[in-house]
Amino acid sequence: MSDSGRTLFTRQSSGLVREVSVVNALFFNTSAFIGGTLGGAFQIAVLAGVPVVVVGGLTNWSWVAFIVGGMCILLAFIFASLTSVMPRSGGDYVFSSRIVPKIGPVLGWLESWGLVFASIALLQFETVQTLRSTQVEGRIIGIGTGIGFFNNANSWFTDGATGDVTGLPGLIAALVVFAFVAWVVLQPTKRFHKIVTYLTVLGIIGWALMAICGLFFFDPVLFAANLPKFANGITVDQLAKAGSDAGLTSGFSFGPVNGTTWPVMLMAGVMLFQFIGFQYSAYISGEVRGNVKKGILIAVLVALAMAVLMNSIYAEALGRRLGLDAQTAWSALWWGYIDPVKSGVALPMASPNYFQLMGAVAHPELWPIWTVAGAASTLFPFLLMPVYVIFISRIALAWSLDRQVPEWFGTVSERLRAPANAIVATLAVGAVFLILWSFPVLKWVGLGSLAPSSDPALDGKLNLAASAWFTILASAPSWIMPGVNAVLARFTRPDLVKDAPYIRWLPILGAVWLIFTLILYWFAGVGPIINALTGGQAALAYLNSSGVTFVLIVFVVGIVWYVIRSWSNRRAGVETNLIYQMLPPD
Repeated sequence: MSDSGRTLFTRQSSGLVREVSVVNALFFNTSAFIGGTLGGAFQIAVLAGVPVVVVGGLTNWSWVAFIVGGMCILLAFIFASLTSVMPRSGGDYVFSSRIVPKIGPVLGWLESWGLVFASIALLQFETVQTLRSTQVEGRIIGIGTGIGFFNNANSWFTDGATGDVTGLPGLIAALVVFAFVAWVVLQPTKRFHKIVTYLTVLGIIGWALMAICGLFFFDPVLFAANLPKFANGITVDQLAKAGSDAGLTSGFSFGPVNGTTWPVMLMAGVMLFQFIGFQYSAYISGEVRGNVKKGILIAVLVALAMAVLMNSIYAEALGRRLGLDAQTAWSALWWGYIDPVKSGVALPMASPNYFQLMGAVAHPELWPIWTVAGAASTLFPFLLMPVYVIFISRIALAWSLDRQVPEWFGTVSERLRAPANAIVATLAVGAVFLILWSFPVLKWVGLGSLAPSSDPALDGKLNLAASAWFTILASAPSWIMPGVNAVLARFTRPDLVKDAPYIRWLPILGAVWLIFTLILYWFAGVGPIINALTGGQAALAYLNSSGVTFVLIVFVVGIVWYVIRSWSNRRAGVETNLIYQMLPPD
């Protein structure tokens, strides 16, 4: 790069060091997607509100996992191709801002802006999952030992008698979790990746233990006999009936219903929510050593294979052993798709149907095994959080190099070899989300309608379901834009991609991926909004309860910020057009 080119950027080097191995990148991706799936793999299958049924020997959820996983292979090759010639931290932000003509910088900014806030919402989501998993651990020990303290684990971190993990107790517990996250992310980069790698290996061992013991010891007869003892008399048959009455155990078709309704695409949207993160090593490619193409491709494909397995065969094998319809209804009660008053069936044990808890119900005498497996289930949602903080900080670094945010965000600490300011800022914003989840702050300032809830204890607060859908919708550009970049790169920036692997196939890979994601988000994002607005449901109420309003607010703020920074850069005489003709400093 010429000296005149260097002066466009705030510094000649990013300050990062290439010290991330292929193994580190693989486990970085693995930690980024698993979250609460080890224990709650079947629970998440019902998040879309679509019936879970067996079709052709497998559940529709498993078929969707295979379909989405197969499509994501295309994404893996797209990222491997582009990162091999543009190995910079920031991933698709760098690609979009350089490849798309004229509007690339604003598209790249909005794509990454939405992804950052989707990821911060996931920090709040996984913090709650960590606390809930800790409660489940206590319940398992209580089932096995009869000790009252553990039998009352559902009251841990809860706000008074509400049973909800919220309020001051919930916030204090959440901030303790965040303190541990901060300790991990404020380690030097090499040590951070060692911690993530070792803990991920332990978690995978726990996953294997859960899978093996579940196959051997999940006994439907014992489970049905024991459940009423621990769930205030609720039976498997009652659960199955509640699921049937709610229309969640039958009546599914793989075909579209009309131009705005295609249930399988709602499932596919949730599946992307489950998979998100398997590709995140591409966003730290500026730190991956050795053959970047090979390293990124291996890390992404192996992580993808684990994501597909965990959300298909694993979830199905254990869930069906205990009764598919009953497990579907239990999950639906957790997500609020079944009204406990109308159905006469309350949420069993006031807990999510995590596999380790199901094992303890079926075989209480094996509680030490379920406790160990549950520890891994608690570890993974925690482990996702430091990985996301690091991932977000690398996007912030790329922004700062392009002058989209102040240089302060991209200042790399010599001790950490990482952008420490961006890491601290991410933790701070995450803490704000936790406060909005713990207290009805929005209600206090007259904006309670943005977070409605039928539960008075949760009204005006962020909730898990809305956070999940917020993440799904806000991350839409980050799923769509790789297809656009792959289609255009060969024609708009041949100077950057002429040596990229798979270059001849890149436009085809991109076109197929682009068509898939556009169809998915039409039916999983736009279609439900149209149906709600034309079906008599109050427009504002739907937009608020589903997280759509927050998505719109986030993107409006992002547009305003981009305009302000563009004006500021022009006023300072910065030639931003030239910045996007070059790659950021290595």
